[in-house]
Amino acid sequence: MQRRSSYREANRASRTCLWAALFSCLSFFGCNNYCFVFVSNPGGSISTSTPSCQLNTATGTVRLRVNASPAASTEGSPAHVQHIFVTLRGIETIASALADDDSPDWRELAPKLSTQPVQLDLLARDADPCERSTFADVAVPADAYRQIRLRLASSQPATDESAPEENACGSVGMNCVVTSDGRIHPLVLDRSSAQFQIPSDHISGGFFRVLPETVVSPNIEFSPQSTLLFSAGEPVRFVPVFNVAPQASCESTATPNP
Repeated sequence: MQRRSSYREANRASRTCLWAALFSCLSFFGCNNYCFVFVSNPGGSISTSTPSCQLNTATGTVRLRVNASPAASTEGSPAHVQHIFVTLRGIETIASALADDDSPDWRELAPKLSTQPVQLDLLARDADPCERSTFADVAVPADAYRQIRLRLASSQPATDESAPEENACGSVGMNCVVTSDGRIHPLVLDRSSAQFQIPSDHISGGFFRVLPETVVSPNIEFSPQSTLLFSAGEPVRFVPVFNVAPQASCESTATPNP
């Protein structure tokens, strides 16, 4: 009888330790990509399994705006630059500050751009800083995001690629600068890939957070004062700087695009 009681106490202590260990692992690792299943049978044994699953399916809403520069122009060569036209075909974000370009974890912030690219003048000034957001609201998984990238249309899009209805760059491509003498120069990017990267040190606080069932309104602003822009012959080489901060209160309450 004493042996059976000792066995039960040992079995109870073993189960207590197992539960404590499992809860400790859960608290340390979280459950972003796995769920733990516990099965107890009448004999008292416990089994566990870790099938891949997504427990964190909560999403928030991003209301994105690419803000026109407050400066009227920036210096170029050989003449002052009046316009910087870029054609966006995608804006994405990712939680990791060190993610690769081909990571599957990039999240689209403006999914319509893939079929409806938009050409923006980075030196245009908005008449109303509280006008509605440039891009429609989009749902993304709740998380803290530490990088943003703006993907550009190629200089000479393929026949099956979408293009904006109007192209201010004419025959020089989809991305260009216009100088005060009226000349249009093709834009040459500093990277081999046609995209602008916004790292965490150019995002206010190092990241923007998307909370479940809430709206966050990041504002991407072009900074001409920090941008490198110089002539490379007929083309103009362009190394832009963008900063991300929360939109002003009037912008945050603006009516989004349908």
